[in-house]
Amino acid sequence: MFRNPFRVTDLWILLGFIFVYTAVFDSKLDVGGDNAGYFILGQSIYSGQGYTDLHLPGASKANHFPPGYPAIISLFMMFSDDFTFLKVINGFFFFLSLLMLHRIFERMTTSKSLAWMALAFTLVNGHLLRSSTIMMSEMSFLFFSLASLGCLIKWNDQEISFWKSKWFWSLVLFCTISYHIRTAGLALIAGVGLYMLFQNKWKGAIAFAVGFIILSLPWFLRGKVLGGNSYLTQLVQVNPYRPEEGILDFSGWIDRISENFFRYLNQEIPNGLFPNFQVIYSVEEPQGYFIQGLIIIILITIGTSKMPKLKMMWLGYLLASIVILLLWPSVWFGVRFMLPLIPFLLLSTLVGLSISLNWIQLKLFGSTRLKSIYLIGLVGLYPLSFLGTLRANSQSEMPVEYANYFNISRYVRSSIPENSIVCTVKPSLFYLYSSKTSSRIPSLIDKKDFILRLEELGITHVVVDQLGYSSVGRYLLPVIQEFPERFNLILQLPNPDTYLLEFNPKKEDL
Repeated sequence: MFRNPFRVTDLWILLGFIFVYTAVFDSKLDVGGDNAGYFILGQSIYSGQGYTDLHLPGASKANHFPPGYPAIISLFMMFSDDFTFLKVINGFFFFLSLLMLHRIFERMTTSKSLAWMALAFTLVNGHLLRSSTIMMSEMSFLFFSLASLGCLIKWNDQEISFWKSKWFWSLVLFCTISYHIRTAGLALIAGVGLYMLFQNKWKGAIAFAVGFIILSLPWFLRGKVLGGNSYLTQLVQVNPYRPEEGILDFSGWIDRISENFFRYLNQEIPNGLFPNFQVIYSVEEPQGYFIQGLIIIILITIGTSKMPKLKMMWLGYLLASIVILLLWPSVWFGVRFMLPLIPFLLLSTLVGLSISLNWIQLKLFGSTRLKSIYLIGLVGLYPLSFLGTLRANSQSEMPVEYANYFNISRYVRSSIPENSIVCTVKPSLFYLYSSKTSSRIPSLIDKKDFILRLEELGITHVVVDQLGYSSVGRYLLPVIQEFPERFNLILQLPNPDTYLLEFNPKKEDL
């Protein structure tokens, strides 16, 4: 495997990637706060200010996002810190991932046609394509996780002791990098360890674990000094967005696992593999696809159990990922957390479908009259229609509520004092255009405590937006209505109404 670093087939993959990627590329800034957070951390590293949250009061040391992706961004900032440039870098990671996937798929299936089909499904998957056009960690994680699996395969092929193999030590390094890009990369670590145990490579498994722990220790110890990893803290909370609800008890864990299981079955898996099964999470009872999800899971099970090669490698990764996903806070919904699994889930689904179609033909006709790959090709037409949606989104204007939010941010950049501190629902997004220190809306129900917290933070301005996040209506608006004398209107943008208010820091009897 990987004997020839470049093959003619790679050129076809490149041409297909360029055609699809340029058709759906979205130059607009993604409106999720995480991509702004990654950019700010990369900016902090590049500017020599360490791993700090530049946008927060006091520019405190960062301890939420793992440092891998910001470090990658900072390297490319040597060339440009333009948003579009950094988005394209993620597209480059996706292309390199496709090259590795094709080799791995061929090895796993021993079928060139199935490998090409799975790669085509991966290339046109709307979720993967979207992630390759925004400043998020998924594509770099996909690249390094695949590099890890490639090293694992190379080491397994050598059949030599781990300490003699450069591929084994490269595996340890790439797995550690993957973990430092995404905390959920623990599933990859556990999956690789499980595979080694399945293969009775006990010494290798122990060496792998020790090597990973040693390389991960600095980040872990840094987190301990700063009060613990925030992801792990949020993991045990009932709702990370409402800390007042407390910590999960035993029944809470059971409820979370059950809720996550049925959500992945009903929504995430069918939508993740076939984005045409769209799920709108804003309604009280999101539309689900139980039957489709059940069929896909059955096909994945068949495909995994009958995978011609490297079955145990994929099974270890899958089982470890399932555990992580079931324990993840249910309010962190969406396909994003299963994104690195999508290529392999697609491959397993196609292998399962191929086996099932051949079995059905044998039962009905006594022979396979039509190759299953041609029948699967008909299914392949289905996800193509979603590319039109992605292309339409890429050519659309910024949503007006976000346009107003960013216009408020641009106004703040030039029109309020440099030492101002703004309280807003998305501090990192707001900072990108304002360059002003910003702070998240405090999650405090008590109105007097809320005011006191604003004073403690040194807040000078607040933003009332229409972005749809509950913290504005749940925490901020009731305080403004209760103490209107503490807030002065500075700027109002209409349709929808978005406000910049000055907070009066003068202490009064509340």
